[in-house]
This record gives sequence, structure tokens and C-alpha cells, in this order.
Amino acid sequence: MLKVGLSGNIGSGKSLVSKIFETLNIPVYHSDDRAKYILDKPEIISELKKLFGNEIIDAYGKPDKKKIARIVFNNSEKLSDLNNVIHPAVLKDFEAWITDQGRSSYVVMESAILFETGFSKLFDKIIVVTAPENIRIQRVLKRDHVAEEDITKRIKNQMTDEAKARQSDFLIVNDNKEPVIPQVLKIHQTLSVL
Repeated sequence: MLKVGLSGNIGSGKSLVSKIFETLNIPVYHSDDRAKYILDKPEIISELKKLFGNEIIDAYGKPDKKKIARIVFNNSEKLSDLNNVIHPAVLKDFEAWITDQGRSSYVVMESAILFETGFSKLFDKIIVVTAPENIRIQRVLKRDHVAEEDITKRIKNQMTDEAKARQSDFLIVNDNKEPVIPQVLKIHQTLSVL
């Protein structure tokens, strides 16, 4: 079974592309969603308390993701510490998930930070979704209702579109001009016969 990484910066349209693959009956592992689930595991909560203190735990004993985000997106060292806890757990979860995916010719892992984590080396093929920064910012403002300043901080913590595109096998341009579905279908046809 072919392993395909799907990446792109915040607001690029990875989720849209993932939904198209799912419509084509291709299993998609959503690493952000799985990471949120993994954050609630007791062994991970224990590690987070050691890293950030008890103040990041909410009244229900769960990690307060917004508090953690405020800490890590203002401190690259703390972001690295968080990643060193979460990324190995996500990778282990992904490997277990693959075994449940049956006879699909390929599976996709959606991850904004596929390259930054080093996960990109684990995939047979890489797809990168790109969009101009101003469009990405507008999408995230509309979707997440957060301050533009917070979005630009996150963007600064990610590799550039150009750097990701250089390391990809397939590029999807999601600039509100070029239709996305035909681009995904073309990639799907190629991947299905590999």
C-alpha cells in the first residue's frame, strides 16, 4: 500500500483536498484531529504538565489547547518541546491506523507540518497544496475567527510554500482561480496505478 503525504500551509485548502480524496474512497488520516485526540491521553497529559505546568490543564483535567497554542506559537523552544511529545505519538497512531485500511491502493496522511516533523521521509509520494498568503489569511480569519496577528505568527512557524513545493511530487494550486477537483483527480489517477 502506497503512503502519500498531503501538506500545505495554514489556510491552503488541505482539508478540501482531503475531502475530495475521501469522496474517491481513499482513506485519509487527519493528523491534526488525531493529535488533538492524542493530547487527551493520560501519558501525554503527564508529559504536558512537566513541560508547561498545571496551568495548561482545564477544569476537566484536559489540556487547554488554546493556552498551549499561545505558549508555543510565541516560543520556538516550547513548540519544539511540544512537538517532541506529540509527533512520535502521532506517527505510532498513523502506523496502527494503516493496518485497518484494507485494500486501498494508497492512503493519505494530511499534515500541515509534514516536512517540519521529518515525516515526509516516510512517504512514497508527497502532495503539496499552495495558495497565496493573502488568500490563506482571509480563509483562516473566516474559519477560525482569530486575530490576523495570530495567523501570521503561525505562518512564520511554517516552511514557505516554495520550499514545500520543491520537495513534493505533486502540487495543487488552490488560488480561487484554478479548479481543485480536476487537479486531485489527475493525481488520483496517477497514484492508483503506481
